[in-house]
Amino acid sequence: MTHQGAVPSIGYMALNKAASQSQFKCGATSIDRYFAREAWKQHTGGVHRVTYGHLEGAVAPAAFFSLACVTEEIKKLKGSYHPFGGADRFPCLPLVWLGVHRQLQGQGIGKLMVGRAIKIFAEVGSQIGLPHLVLVPISEDV
Repeated sequence: MTHQGAVPSIGYMALNKAASQSQFKCGATSIDRYFAREAWKQHTGGVHRVTYGHLEGAVAPAAFFSLACVTEEIKKLKGSYHPFGGADRFPCLPLVWLGVHRQLQGQGIGKLMVGRAIKIFAEVGSQIGLPHLVLVPISEDV
């Protein structure tokens, strides 16, 4: 347990078999279901890059996020977007899933995870030419 206002130390790892995914519960059914049932398949299949955070000295996931490399159709997005040389699609790296274990919520771990996702985007995106990080909001049971 941390003191009020103190953010716990987090270690980051790519999803692996040692992560007890079924024990993770953030309280949002769709996120819990994804992490328990789909994250490993998506990660090992190369569809998503799943990273989890664990508290110092622990292996169990305290939080996780998933990134995917996709192309987005400009006409399906709200707002105005540069057409990137006249193309109707553009590459992006969406942050598709993010969850913090229910018992650890409100301690700043979600902010750390988003920061880590942005850091990965900055490293990977610049290497492979991805101009946008896209955050996909969910409305279900949040």
